[in-house]
Amino acid sequence: MSINRLSSFLQKKGMLQPRHMTSVNKHVFYVETNHRERLILKRHHNHSRVEQQWNFFEQQSSYIPVPFQRFPNQKPFLYDNGMYWTISPYIPGQKLNYMAERDRVEALKSIQTFHNETEGIKLRYPLKKEIFYIRWYKRLQNFRNTESIFKEYGFLGLYKDMVQTAEKHLQYVSAYNWFELERAARKSGTWSHGDVASHNFIRYSGRIYLIDFDLLSCAPPLYDYIQLGQRFLPYLNWNAERLLSYKIVQNKYLKPWLHALFIPSDVMREWLYYIHSSPGRLMYGYLARMKEDWVKRQSFVKNAQNMLN
Repeated sequence: MSINRLSSFLQKKGMLQPRHMTSVNKHVFYVETNHRERLILKRHHNHSRVEQQWNFFEQQSSYIPVPFQRFPNQKPFLYDNGMYWTISPYIPGQKLNYMAERDRVEALKSIQTFHNETEGIKLRYPLKKEIFYIRWYKRLQNFRNTESIFKEYGFLGLYKDMVQTAEKHLQYVSAYNWFELERAARKSGTWSHGDVASHNFIRYSGRIYLIDFDLLSCAPPLYDYIQLGQRFLPYLNWNAERLLSYKIVQNKYLKPWLHALFIPSDVMREWLYYIHSSPGRLMYGYLARMKEDWVKRQSFVKNAQNMLN
C-alpha cells in the first residue's frame, strides 16, 4: 500500500488525518496528524495477537508499556485485505544499547518492574505458545540442514561442536518442570514481553518505556531473563562472573537459566536468518566470526559450569 493510499485509508476508515507519514520499516510508520499528534502506526497479520494486546493494555496501569490507542472514530484497529492496523503514541526518546553498562542495568530494572506491575492480569483466553525449548529443538533440526555449508567452507568442526553443545543442554533444559512454571504463571497472571532486544526499550524524560508487544504471553518472567542473558553476554565478553553480578534471576532458577544460556539457539537463529535472507552472501567471513565468538562462548560455558558445581 502506497503512502498516499494508506493516508486515504486512515482518513476514511479511522477518521485519522495524517499530515506527514514516513516508513520506519515495512510494517511500521511514523505519523504526524493535522492535530499535531505524533503516532506509530503498525501493520499486523494476526488478529488474535492484536486482540490480546488490547485486552492486556486495558487492564494494566504501569507507565512502562506503550499501549495501543483508539483511532479518532474509537475503533481499536482498522482492517484491510487481511491486515490489522493499530496506533500507539510516539515516544521521542533514545533506544537503549546493551553496549552501555547503564543501559543494561536500566533494561533489567525496567523489565523487572514490568513483570511486577503487570502481575495479576488475567485474560479469559490468553494465547498459548509452544514452550521455548521445543522451538529450539526445531531450530536445531533446521540448523542441521546447513551442515554442507560448514563443510564446504572448512568449518565442519564448528558445526559439530554447536550441535553437540545444543543437544547436551537441551536435554538438561527439557528435564526441568517448565509446565509447572507455566501453570503457576497462568494462575497468578504473570506476563512475559517476549522480545527484550535493546531497541524495544526507549529512554525519554528520565523514564524507560517498553514497546512492541507482539510476542506478549502469559508466561514465566524467566523467559524474558533467558533472552536478556543471551543479549547481554556478547557485550560482557562472555564473562560468567560479570553476567552473574547482575543477579538477573533468583538462585532457585540459576541452573535452568544458565543451561538455557549454554544452548546456542540465538546463534542458530541469526545464522538461519543470514543464509535465507540473502542467498549468495559472503559465507567465509561470517563463519570465521562465528568461530571466534564460539571460542569465547565455550569459555563462558566452562566457567559457569564450574560455578554451578
